[in-house]
Amino acid sequence: MNDYIQAIEKLLGQLTTAEQQDVVEYYREYLLDARIETYQQAVDELGTPRSLARKVLADYSIRMSERATKENASTGQSRSSVQATKNNVRTVWLIVLALLSTPVTIPILIVVAALLFAMVAVLGSLVVAVIAIVFSVMALGLVGIVAGLFVIWQTPWTGLFYLGIGLFSLGACIIGWLILKWFGSKVVWALSWAAKEIYRRFIPRSRAERGRKL
Repeated sequence: MNDYIQAIEKLLGQLTTAEQQDVVEYYREYLLDARIETYQQAVDELGTPRSLARKVLADYSIRMSERATKENASTGQSRSSVQATKNNVRTVWLIVLALLSTPVTIPILIVVAALLFAMVAVLGSLVVAVIAIVFSVMALGLVGIVAGLFVIWQTPWTGLFYLGIGLFSLGACIIGWLILKWFGSKVVWALSWAAKEIYRRFIPRSRAERGRKL
């Protein structure tokens, strides 16, 4: 039993020391109360250490994400979009690992993965197209500015015209990049939300996990 607990503890490196101790003590007490003494008995009851640890990490990531969202809503503050996107990506990754470590969810995961792949493919092609347009507009802007600077001394109005086109193009490029960044963060948030719903609906839970509250 101690070997099982030690194996779990080694796999929880992403948690803080206090969080690791909380998880380890809970499952240690559970196994003692259930009079489970051997490693195999613990596996039969809770699953492999890797499977359990991945579910614990996914649970913590989901809980921290939702807690941060509620705190921001109550205080009126907003998290950095970059940090929020990173957290959502991390949550999706941990959920995928948790699903992969649970054999009974693999058929479901294949179907979901196919749907997600189709969605990501469509969105990816759209993002590539937008990026291509943004860089094309940026190139047009730079060419316009350079051309304007070269001819402004000879034909001022023509030079100003090219400079205007160049500055307008660069401004449009910046706005387009901000829109693309916002859109990307929303796509990641949607994937995170879908992953959480799939995780909650299909991941199997042992009695110990159902009885534990973070």
